[in-house]
Amino acid sequence: MTTTTGTASPAARDAVLTAAVAALTAVALPAVVLLGAASGETVPGTGATAVLTAVCVVQCLPLVVRRSRPVACLLLVAALQVAVVAAASPDDVGARGAAPLLAAYAVGSLLPERRAARVVPAAVLLELVGTLAVTVPTGGVGTGLVGVVGGAVTYVAAALVGAHVATRRRYAELERRRAAEAVAAQEDRVRSAVAEVRAGMARELHDIAAHHLSAMVVQATAASRLVERDPAAAREGLLAIRAQGRRTLEDLRMLVGVLRDPDSAEDGAPVPGLGVLDGLVEQARTLGDDVVVRRAQGTEHGAGLAPLADVTAYRAVQEALSNARQHAPGAPVVVDVARGDERVVVTVENEPAPAPPPDGGPAGRRAGEGVGLLGMRERVQLVGGRLDVGPTPAGGWRVRVELPVDAPAGEHEREQEGER
Repeated sequence: MTTTTGTASPAARDAVLTAAVAALTAVALPAVVLLGAASGETVPGTGATAVLTAVCVVQCLPLVVRRSRPVACLLLVAALQVAVVAAASPDDVGARGAAPLLAAYAVGSLLPERRAARVVPAAVLLELVGTLAVTVPTGGVGTGLVGVVGGAVTYVAAALVGAHVATRRRYAELERRRAAEAVAAQEDRVRSAVAEVRAGMARELHDIAAHHLSAMVVQATAASRLVERDPAAAREGLLAIRAQGRRTLEDLRMLVGVLRDPDSAEDGAPVPGLGVLDGLVEQARTLGDDVVVRRAQGTEHGAGLAPLADVTAYRAVQEALSNARQHAPGAPVVVDVARGDERVVVTVENEPAPAPPPDGGPAGRRAGEGVGLLGMRERVQLVGGRLDVGPTPAGGWRVRVELPVDAPAGEHEREQEGER
């Protein structure tokens, strides 16, 4: 990953940092000396300033390995600090650049805490011994010791800051991993839920196919008996058989490849649909739900949907009632079934809950699309329908399903025969 400086590796970034700190030191140290001279303070002469500046610049060079070899970097910086003290000691001047600060920060941020706790005192001790060796002969022990104490504070403080930053980074990385694991787990749950929904649809399709194939056999038997007595009625029966067979084949092709779970408890249960919606509503009422059903005229015993779409409408109402019970317990729910020329529209709308829901979320609202709504959307899309979910202006929740209306049996075939 390239940084804003155009460098890609940590070593390259350290090289850029080293060059920047060295250049800043070469410019800033002489400027500080000039300002001190202007204010009347005791400062080194021109030659001593040049030597001191050169030594401070050299002290910055170990920073080039501060990531790859933080221990060696800190010890080299501490040793060169002794050279800085030696260059400044004739004039009894204390000097300390940015290199010790950066080296100690690297040790604190890159090394384990116990190892850093050993390396930093070793650097302080190295600087102390070297400073005493340099200042004792010149009589500047006091200034040298003050510098060592200031250096010890610098080393410890920088190392502590580095350790704190490293801890924050580790915590952020841990949070990132936990978030990634949570997302992966949610995706697994969604995939499992979708697979379960598809398996349930395959079971229902099996029952639908069995039901219609049985009806086709009965119709074929009746048509065979009418061939000679009433050819027109026999022809109508054959067209109906062909229409039912075509719809069944379309449903089978739609779900090719979906695996069934032969151990499911739903095997053998009757195929649900809008014709038995009242039973679903009565069951919800027994659980304490306040549910009202409004049906358009002609939908009392179904709405003219294809078998698979009829099951989808039933399951959508079932899931919507379950969600209302979970997220808005006690809120009135209205189930509306309307039929147009080409579409059947089923709407389930609940008012806001009279009290906060058990999950602590907004009354009557869902924060996002859970696996139940994902499964509902999967069903609706497979039959060519449309699903809209969302909050109502009053603060409740609405689920609206549009499904295509199936043409009456044999109508399409009769149209084709007429064209011929």
